[in-house]
Amino acid sequence: MTAAPSISERTRLGLSILIVAVGVGVLGDQMLRAWPWGVNVLLCTIAFVGGGAWLVRRHRLPTTPDAPWLALTALLCAVAFVRRDSAVLQLLDILALLSALSLLALSTQGFSLRNRGVTTYGLSALHGFATTCFGSLFLLGRDIRWREVPRPARLGRLRSVAIGVALAVPLLALFGALFASADSAFAAAASEVFRFDVGQVAAHAFSIGVGSALTGGLLWGTLLNRAPALTAGERTVAPGLSFTAAATTLGLLNFLFVVFLALQVGYLFGGAAYVDHTTGLTLAQYARRGFFEMATASALVLPIVLLADWATARETPAERTSFRALLTLTVLLVGVMLTSALQRMWLYVGAFGLTELRLYTTGFMVWLAGVFAWFAWTVLRGRRPGFAFGALLQGWVVLAGLHLLNPDAFIARENLGRAIAGRAIGEPGAESESRDTNMVFISAPPTRLEPDVRYLAWHLSADAVPQLLAAMPHLSVGNRGAVSAALLHRWADPQDSDWRSWNWSASRAKRLVSARRVDLMTMLPSRERSAR
Repeated sequence: MTAAPSISERTRLGLSILIVAVGVGVLGDQMLRAWPWGVNVLLCTIAFVGGGAWLVRRHRLPTTPDAPWLALTALLCAVAFVRRDSAVLQLLDILALLSALSLLALSTQGFSLRNRGVTTYGLSALHGFATTCFGSLFLLGRDIRWREVPRPARLGRLRSVAIGVALAVPLLALFGALFASADSAFAAAASEVFRFDVGQVAAHAFSIGVGSALTGGLLWGTLLNRAPALTAGERTVAPGLSFTAAATTLGLLNFLFVVFLALQVGYLFGGAAYVDHTTGLTLAQYARRGFFEMATASALVLPIVLLADWATARETPAERTSFRALLTLTVLLVGVMLTSALQRMWLYVGAFGLTELRLYTTGFMVWLAGVFAWFAWTVLRGRRPGFAFGALLQGWVVLAGLHLLNPDAFIARENLGRAIAGRAIGEPGAESESRDTNMVFISAPPTRLEPDVRYLAWHLSADAVPQLLAAMPHLSVGNRGAVSAALLHRWADPQDSDWRSWNWSASRAKRLVSARRVDLMTMLPSRERSAR
């Protein structure tokens, strides 16, 4: 008699991955169909991270100390969906969640993430995307050796059970039809139990299949597939760009920056009179025109200096010193540019108020300033391998800071507070800019502006609702009606959403609006009030 083949550890791990993948796929199908996302993202992330931890523990897989805090980071990103309602923050949370999960693959390679280069992080993201999409094919077709999987005796019993079910189906149909004709209550219950939509069943099957395949691919790439290209870190042999060519490029770039920033000196010290005399623009228009361009230019410099540092051959001590001096000058000039850009943004916000774009762009600039400082501390001091980890960590810290700030609430509080305080927050005759700057005139005095409450009430998330309600007594009659209409339309019904989409901020907004429903109804314009 031929002995049954033993199951290899690779097949055991593959089968375990398959079980976790199918479980997460089924959960994802049931949870993530509800939109907008909320507690469902947290539940799915817990299932994935918990399943991965169970696989590592059960099969005693090697990891590094980075794996636990990466898993915790992923969970914190998912918790954010339960806390905040801002769509922009949720998009950033998804990116942070995906970055943490992609780095989990690196944590299983036996090397610390703190000494990985920029190239490794990029390759890790591409590798994670590829394995997530196609890894399940290798899992099912290569790593699980199906001939090793035993067929226990209970499969024979299952076959007998299946035969019994097949024989019982026509009998159940016959007697069920008779009982349904005899009793209407039984007929209604049977109709409810056995009613199903073929299209809906197919959609659920497809969703479960895709979710299981993506989960299995990501787990396969993390736990089964070893990628030697990722364990090597950055390439250590540069293309050998000559020092003269690189120095010439950086020198000309720095010269352009110096000329541009020299022109900013007059603006920094001359104020509005200088800007009006030289450009014909108001100070606010000048700030609006230059901020985003300067932010983009500053961001483009980062890959240039990283590439220059990696590619340039420096054969003598003099060349190394000169090249470091050129890079240092570039970083200092970018620092001045960032300072000027932030000052322009503050000036523009002082004139026209905050929006999501302005706030998040400012957050990006803060992160960029920190990254350039980290570049100077690591790359310019010959510690390039530590740069990528620090830059990524700073990104997560800035995202956490945005969550603590609560952007939508901050935007509403700042814009409404300035109007309530009676400060001028715009320029007379700026009606043509009101659409872009989210500001509108109120009736009196003519030089005072009030925030565009339609933007605050309709475009900001539930995070801004408490600030809107608190400011209602201080708004004009027309704006109180506009805010009331928006709040009642968006947040009046506390029971109108699926529990899977629950988050704390939206729940609080619905509770607050519901409690003040009568007051808000009285503030509506008469036409809308009669329609309701």
